[in-house]
Amino acid sequence: IGDIEEFSIAGFISEDTNKSIQNMTEAILAEYKPMMLGAIPALTSNTIRPILHNMMQVFVDDIAQNDGCPEPDSSLNGILDFRDLLFSEGRALELLGRGDSPYGDLFSLLYGYAEDLLFSAGEDGLSKMNGMLIDPLTKSQSGVEGELKLNGTLLDLNKEEVELDIWKAFADNLRLTLSDLSITGLGTLRGPIEALKPRSTSAHLLDNQLSLGTPNTPLDASVRFGIEVGGTSSPLATNNVIDLQLSMPSMDVAAVVFATVQESRFMNFPLKDILNFSCWLSTVPLSGKTASIDVGLAMHHLHMLFDEGILAKTACVSCSNSWLKDLDSIINFLDENQFISGLKTRALSIASVLLKGDWVQGMIDKQIVAASQRCPHDSASGSLVSDQTYPTFRGSRDLVDGILYTAFPLVQVIAVVLAQKHSNLEVGLPVYVELDVPDGAKLIDLTDLSSVAGWADMALEEVRNYLGGTTESNDLGITSMLQSMALDGNGLLKIPIEDEGFEAGGVKLSLYDVTMVGLDSFTLFDVLKASDQNRFSNSIRLQKMGVVLNMGLSVEGEVGPTDNKMETITVSLILKDVELNVSLLMAMDQDLMGELKLGSILDTTYMISCLLSTIHSVGLSEFVMDIGDIEEFSISGFISEDTNKSIQSTTEAILAEYKPLVLSTIPAFTSNTIRPILHDIMQILVDTAKDDGACPEPDISLDGILDFRDLLLSEERAMELLGQGNSPYGNLFSLLY
Repeated sequence: IGDIEEFSIAGFISEDTNKSIQNMTEAILAEYKPMMLGAIPALTSNTIRPILHNMMQVFVDDIAQNDGCPEPDSSLNGILDFRDLLFSEGRALELLGRGDSPYGDLFSLLYGYAEDLLFSAGEDGLSKMNGMLIDPLTKSQSGVEGELKLNGTLLDLNKEEVELDIWKAFADNLRLTLSDLSITGLGTLRGPIEALKPRSTSAHLLDNQLSLGTPNTPLDASVRFGIEVGGTSSPLATNNVIDLQLSMPSMDVAAVVFATVQESRFMNFPLKDILNFSCWLSTVPLSGKTASIDVGLAMHHLHMLFDEGILAKTACVSCSNSWLKDLDSIINFLDENQFISGLKTRALSIASVLLKGDWVQGMIDKQIVAASQRCPHDSASGSLVSDQTYPTFRGSRDLVDGILYTAFPLVQVIAVVLAQKHSNLEVGLPVYVELDVPDGAKLIDLTDLSSVAGWADMALEEVRNYLGGTTESNDLGITSMLQSMALDGNGLLKIPIEDEGFEAGGVKLSLYDVTMVGLDSFTLFDVLKASDQNRFSNSIRLQKMGVVLNMGLSVEGEVGPTDNKMETITVSLILKDVELNVSLLMAMDQDLMGELKLGSILDTTYMISCLLSTIHSVGLSEFVMDIGDIEEFSISGFISEDTNKSIQSTTEAILAEYKPLVLSTIPAFTSNTIRPILHDIMQILVDTAKDDGACPEPDISLDGILDFRDLLLSEERAMELLGQGNSPYGNLFSLLY
């Protein structure tokens, strides 16, 4: 002991006695205090220690003889009541608990201390948990109070070599990365907060409420996103690394957790496993019912509120495409038009539904089973992994609605971004394309088809004049031909699609048909004009051109307008005043063409493949499209009325702001980006046509006399006239007839 500061008595005694005691104490301390202080170590070591030693042994022996450490109450074999565990007897009784501390008072004392020391607010309005837990923990992790950092690669999706040749026309490889996650402002918890607070309405519902963010320190989350599209010749080649940041000035979270714990497992929990999380998790029974009581662990309710919205920002770290540096302007534009707020609302709603759904519940149950196998004192410890099946992910109508809400404007944003990329590019001149031709190959001279047949040049010219000329009805020949052969009464070409559809998570999407719009509006059709020995030039103009996709969409288990059957969803894109200029090069072998058998090309299914098999090499030296206007870009069916209105509003806003930019860059985009892609695809198609079976030999079983009914008429008409009715000679002549 360093000093004796005070030794006094007060109260009851008279004033004279008090003064006498004070004088005596002062005199004794003045005379003997140095000696007393010097003797304290020896006194405690030689005299006090043996006394305490004996007292402790007596205390231990007394506990052992009188059963001072009782066994847990064996009658507690039901489900734990959190009101009685975490609250005092009085508070538990108020919330309709038992109110007799069946689980003792340790947890209620600790929870009370936590409410006073951690959950309450300080003078600055912030939770005391910031200074006591969050700040020191985050500083030890990141070196900065209130900041959490996860440096390095978090996600790396890399497709190094594209297997299908058709996709190599776009890119040889694709890589997406997420890295360097940082969350700041974690030390802005506003008090008071609620954590694991039992409800009066249930013994197993725990309220959790917290608020984050201050005017000077918002909650910020940032992550580094990388996208690389590779390929030495790919027009889409790009390599960009961008920092994405979300700033939330104020965030309020309310979550209600449903949790049940087995009383017997809790009361008999061995202290040696007190820090083993798996053992704690194993005290939770699997979801279901026990004695008519719901059990398990689940999210009962989740709600998140952002009073001042979510502010999104981007910053280029290294961008091969300079237009990405202006991405913030597009994000701000979408935010101003309520798209981001609508996306946030839908995302939170979908997340809440997913967290309360069977899929997440199955994942929780799977973790509970695994925890039992990892817990040393659990009866299932060390057992083999269970082959039990758990619910798989199932989509919902709201989820699909939200995806469509996001995807449709996203397509338009991509169009705007591509337009910005091409805004400084010129329309490319026809490029030089070197055709790969074997030595000694005899190619067809496109300017002199008479070398193939004397009538070929004249026939081609007649075809060109008819298709591009005006008929008696003042339509172009191509229009009249299409109207008589392919178009319906409304001038539409509907192409049925035999599609089994895409199905995942109970959501099925099938493409029913593709309808081509505007094929009756040609104003110019100047095609197959031989500009040199291997080149055809083509010029086409239409008043209108578009496509309408009719698809079927259904969500398993969802009640919709058609009672879970496929609902039709229609996507339309219609363009006005379309002009197209194309220069096509081809090295067509005259000998291979002459060796083709008529029977191989009588079926139009194989005609293109057979004709392509005679071509050694093909190229696209020019592909330029010009568009006067975008008449329609819409989606209808399946989606909710609110989503439909939001999509329409966003589309109108995007077109009003960016349509002039998009239209002005279409020629440069098609010339510089689309042309190389189509060029490679055409060569791939030519190579594929040379595969075995692409151009079949004629049917050797046809060795009798030709039946003109089956040659010239459709299957139905041929059958009516007692023909075979199965198109044994293909459908080419019947179409021409």
